[in-house]
Amino acid sequence: MARISAVVPAYNVEAYLEECLRSLARQTASDLQVVIVDDGSSDRSAEIAERFVQRDSRFELVRQPNAGLGAARNAGIAAAHGEYLAFVDGDDRLPPRAYELLLGTLERTGSDFATGAVHRYDGARSWPAPFLAKTFWRTRRRTHVTRFRWLISDRVAWNKLWRRRFWDAHRLRFPEGVLHEDIPVVVPAHFLAGAVDVVRRPVYLYRERADGALSITQRRTDPETLRARVAAIEQVERFLDEHGPPGARRWYDESVASDDLRYHLDALDVAGDAYRGLFLDLANAFLARAGPGVEDPLPAIQRLKWHLVRRRALPELLDVLRFQQTEYRRNPTVWIHGRAYGDYPFLGDPRLDIPRSVYRLDTARRRLRHAATLLRG
Repeated sequence: MARISAVVPAYNVEAYLEECLRSLARQTASDLQVVIVDDGSSDRSAEIAERFVQRDSRFELVRQPNAGLGAARNAGIAAAHGEYLAFVDGDDRLPPRAYELLLGTLERTGSDFATGAVHRYDGARSWPAPFLAKTFWRTRRRTHVTRFRWLISDRVAWNKLWRRRFWDAHRLRFPEGVLHEDIPVVVPAHFLAGAVDVVRRPVYLYRERADGALSITQRRTDPETLRARVAAIEQVERFLDEHGPPGARRWYDESVASDDLRYHLDALDVAGDAYRGLFLDLANAFLARAGPGVEDPLPAIQRLKWHLVRRRALPELLDVLRFQQTEYRRNPTVWIHGRAYGDYPFLGDPRLDIPRSVYRLDTARRRLRHAATLLRG
């Protein structure tokens, strides 16, 4: 039995699959089973996978009609027999020592899974994924999301090595037929784990595709993508309501305001009217669930945007988004009665009467106190 089973869903990725599989074949942790799941590709992906199967006994190919990423991963899990489980998308690749680093720390600590830094990759260069920078700034062993809050931002399955007995004990399974299938699996797993290892070195190269795939802007302004993300968020909220420790639901919701929904909020200036209305509806439903002040720990420019979302003040919100793109980098600041405020749109505008506290800049110490309070439960 192989130590590690890597599941590789492949759907119409012939331009990238060879490089992906080659990066697996070259892993320094070579006790490996690679389960490639051809998810009904109409290109040469299955043919490329078959070549690896023919020349390397560690590779296996599972074929199925197109059913989506979640179903393909679940099919690969069913065929996997390793002590550890990993996931790799067919258009990405791994650094040579990725599994050596993750396996090494798990064998040392006995943690339930290990997670490592992610770099984005465009075929020529790579760079750290900004949304995970605080999670992976140093290595941590046998930690947990309740002790290291930034783990809650680490919501993807493919930068991890999972102990199979942990995966099976909690009956983890990817939802099928939906987008954002990682979120309702990975976030609960962080809370279900007894301990997690964090590896600061990059273990996954996430490709920025330049072919016919949806652009980042298209994904951010696609109604079904937004609905799917909100549905995944709601699944996690239900899990934390039922099984989470005190405070967990609140700091998850704060991270949603900071990251998940901000990803869509910041694209409203290039979206159509229908999408904008949908976002305001779904975002305000989220804010109602989360309760007052969920945006309070955020920087002032983000607090201002969420304040306008709550008021459904769309024209003013679009003005702030344009300001953020053009003027915000100048770090405009105004001092009022000895306190620093962001000199942002509508400060002091009597028509909107936005509380001055929304614009306060000297809140870093307060945010640290707030995080410490949540972590203490």
